[in-house]
Amino acid sequence: MIRHIVMWRLADTPDKAERAAEIKEGLEALKDKIKEISEIEVGINTNDNDTVSDVVLVSAFASHDDLAAYIQHPAHKAVGASAVRPNVIERRVVDYEF
Repeated sequence: MIRHIVMWRLADTPDKAERAAEIKEGLEALKDKIKEISEIEVGINTNDNDTVSDVVLVSAFASHDDLAAYIQHPAHKAVGASAVRPNVIERRVVDYEF
């Protein structure tokens, strides 16, 4: 199994909380659209300090090939283009076997 974790810092805008919720909703909806996803969870940060990320994705895939299929899937790309990339100022990723 492959664990795929992504953390994002969002631009500091008045509607930042709404943007985080939109990202969460869009990513969680992928579970019903992309069969390669074994697990998916999206969290919105509740800690208020300078070192935090705002949104985290924790997902699992049976193989590296399934993760690659997820990354290339049109539904995943659409969420990235519409909800994630326009609002993100920093992104960190970790993929590991478990």
